[in-house]
Amino acid sequence: MPHFSNTGTTSGLRSGYHRDHHLTINRLHSEKVRLLYDNLWQPVLSSLLAGALLVAAMWPVVTSWILLTWLALLVVVSLARLALASYFRRLPALQQRRRRWLYRFSVGAIAAGCVWGAGGVVLFTGENHGQVAALSIVLAGIAAGGVTTLSAVWWVALGFVLPIILPLLVQFLLLGSTLAILIGTMLCLFLGLIITTSRRLSRIIHDNIALRVSMSAREAQLQESENRYRSIFQNSPLGVLHFDEHGQVTDCNHKLLRILQVNRAQLLGYRMLDRAADARVAKAVRDALAKGTGYYEGTFYLPRASAGTPLRAFFNGVHSAGNEIIGGVAIVEDFTERKRAEAIIYRQAFYDALTDLPNRRLLIERLASLCDEHEAEKRGGLLMFLDLDHFKLINDTLGHSAGDSLLIQVARRLESCLAEGDLAARLSGDEFVLLALFDKCSDEALEISAETYMHKVQLALSPTYWLENRGIKVTPSMGYTCFTASVCEHEEVLKQADIAMYRAKTQGRARLCRFEPWMRDEML
Repeated sequence: MPHFSNTGTTSGLRSGYHRDHHLTINRLHSEKVRLLYDNLWQPVLSSLLAGALLVAAMWPVVTSWILLTWLALLVVVSLARLALASYFRRLPALQQRRRRWLYRFSVGAIAAGCVWGAGGVVLFTGENHGQVAALSIVLAGIAAGGVTTLSAVWWVALGFVLPIILPLLVQFLLLGSTLAILIGTMLCLFLGLIITTSRRLSRIIHDNIALRVSMSAREAQLQESENRYRSIFQNSPLGVLHFDEHGQVTDCNHKLLRILQVNRAQLLGYRMLDRAADARVAKAVRDALAKGTGYYEGTFYLPRASAGTPLRAFFNGVHSAGNEIIGGVAIVEDFTERKRAEAIIYRQAFYDALTDLPNRRLLIERLASLCDEHEAEKRGGLLMFLDLDHFKLINDTLGHSAGDSLLIQVARRLESCLAEGDLAARLSGDEFVLLALFDKCSDEALEISAETYMHKVQLALSPTYWLENRGIKVTPSMGYTCFTASVCEHEEVLKQADIAMYRAKTQGRARLCRFEPWMRDEML
């Protein structure tokens, strides 16, 4: 399987390379063709002017109808080339890329070269040296000008130049005189120079166009990459901010503004490394600028902000072309909903839904931690079990809503008795537990504090309860035990308080009993 995967990947890369290469070749071709058509107007008009001047120079020695016929032919070919160029420039870019336009241009260029070459034959008069010199100068100038404007495609330039120079060269060689042969030799050298120059210009133009095409493609890719990043930046479900090498915020997306509940002006320019800034955020920024990555999690406060925002942020350094960190990017995730969900889950797991008191799980964890703590000075504690007398009768006669109301009122009264560090919990049904702590650790002092505390609880629970718009007296049966933190067993403490509460029930309800060891034996 890996073999097929690698083969497929390599094949995909190769096909991608060939596709890109083919596109580049086509782009170069179309740019060269466009350059030919764009540069056509001035040389064609100049050639018409040169043709008119040449006719004027040759008028005394050449028959007029030959001159006019040749000039008319030159005008027709030139106008056809200009019309073709005008039509080409009005076409959409996609149609301009077709290869037929290069062939049409080459036909026009070769036709123009043949017209000038024909002029070199029909206008050549060997006995009039001045006119021959003028003819040679004009044709050489036209050929040289054609090389400079047509060398984007070198064979087009040759197709234009060779029909001009070769007939003139043949005319000089046919004269046979020493001067004519010398001029012919010079024309041969001139033709070779023109061909060499055309080839060199063709390479230069090709390289320049290739460079421009490459730069244009890279700019397009860069713009596409920038547009893609901007789209992700602006539409990301996470907050994103940019900062420079000094930790100053330089840009941010709209999601981050919503997360922090600020406007852009408040955030841009904020220095995350200032002394007034969050120290943990500053550390994450420094880590990103020094090591490449940084992390922050917590409640983030902006200066003069009334509330913080729970969030976590991943800081990453941004490297320059020289591989130096010149700033960074932070990805920010809003933890508000997560913290709220965690709080809800915690509440559901450790608190009673009806009374909002801690449940059995939280009570046992708290009691177990007290029994396992290792403090130098041991603390005393009290654990009370409470059961409401005749609670089932209240549910049966007044309804479950009245029973729920009674449980809530009992819970609030128990909470009113709690000191700092104490805990009241609902175990199940009408059973409640109260955990109280005292700094006194001697047995006598603990006993006195426990009796005082339980008396306070009795007073809080004794007033009338209002259920269904009527006042009802409800009595609790309570049992409690005393223990010393760090030397107790939480399961044993729970059993002792439960046994004491059961003893209060069996004694006729509405009683308060403290656990004694003999109660366990009697229950057994």
